[in-house]
Amino acid sequence: MALSQIQCLDDNHVNPRTHESKPEFLYCEDQRLALESLLRDGREAFVKFLEARGLRGFLSDPELEAFTRVVEPYDPGCELFPSDAEDDEPPLSLHYWPELSDTSVPRLDLGWPDCTSYRGVTRANVYAQPSLSGEGHIKEIVRKAIAQAQKVIAVVMDIFTDVDIFRDLMDAGFKRKVSVYILLERTALPHFLSMCQRANMHTGHLKVRGGGGNAHLMSTMVRGRMGHRFMFIDGDKAVSGSYSFTWMSSRLDKHHITVVTGQAVDAFDRLFCHLYMTSSAVDLRQVVTETEPEPELLPQPLSVAPPSAEVARKLYNPKYALLAIGNSSFNPTSSSGRNSPKDPNPQNEPEPLPVLKTENTTQTEPSLNTHKESMYSSHTLDSHSPQSSHPAGLST
Repeated sequence: MALSQIQCLDDNHVNPRTHESKPEFLYCEDQRLALESLLRDGREAFVKFLEARGLRGFLSDPELEAFTRVVEPYDPGCELFPSDAEDDEPPLSLHYWPELSDTSVPRLDLGWPDCTSYRGVTRANVYAQPSLSGEGHIKEIVRKAIAQAQKVIAVVMDIFTDVDIFRDLMDAGFKRKVSVYILLERTALPHFLSMCQRANMHTGHLKVRGGGGNAHLMSTMVRGRMGHRFMFIDGDKAVSGSYSFTWMSSRLDKHHITVVTGQAVDAFDRLFCHLYMTSSAVDLRQVVTETEPEPELLPQPLSVAPPSAEVARKLYNPKYALLAIGNSSFNPTSSSGRNSPKDPNPQNEPEPLPVLKTENTTQTEPSLNTHKESMYSSHTLDSHSPQSSHPAGLST
């Protein structure tokens, strides 16, 4: 029931007349009667009624066409006494304010973050398409936000036909076990179900519901549209703006979004819960779904036996740590430039000098680098006698 109708039930309430030039102007009885004449007698009767009452035209041509197109028959008793109900079914409550609701409130049974504490300082970043300062594309920002989600993703959209974003949501729900809720405008549900067919949708892992705008009850019923476009992530982030999840919105249209974090996200939390409670379920069984794929098994780390108590004491004893450092510094095989000790001719070490043996002495022959060194070496060896008291060794 509208707030103005509830106020009329109060005997002490006096409804002051508000001129249409005032910001408080919202409800007008003459406009309601003009809409009655439009639905009953057509557009000509609507124009004559405006002229007779001196009203300004408040509906444009597209609104007139949309208003007459969304008219639904309204029967107040059809909900209480449906024609296809069985005889043994109990009737619904006839109380105006029943103590218990006749219909159950939908629950967020996949999980919802409980954020009763302070959410942090509010920060907002605005992104436009095309980009103004070189930041990423809007679709890229949306997909990265979905990839970073760890708890819950709640999407409220007027139309949703982008296969890439839908596949990202399915991967988040299936692989990372993120709770995914999708709330759509009810008139766009056939297009969404067709997209699910093209995306090879899996069964489960997400909840889809439909909603609409406010209902204008007269002799007939006219229901508006739900124009919200936002995404609520993990209880601490929200993405809102004019961007719809369609291919044309990402490639052809100009849009903007605002990424909000902090305490201001609480408004999106409460808004989604309210919209979800007033929505209706969507039957996904009419979509031919594929079998649920097997989850990918992650490689298990190899179990390493813990070291013994004796080894553990050595690891934590600084004496053994210094000893290990000393052994590594003096080990000739620890250097990366040395070859293996099994190599008989290391490349980085010089070859040993040949040894000359005599009767009493052993002489090491120097390297014959020059002609003078060779002559000096041979002269010295011949001049010494075997009975000499001193050995005939040359220092090299």
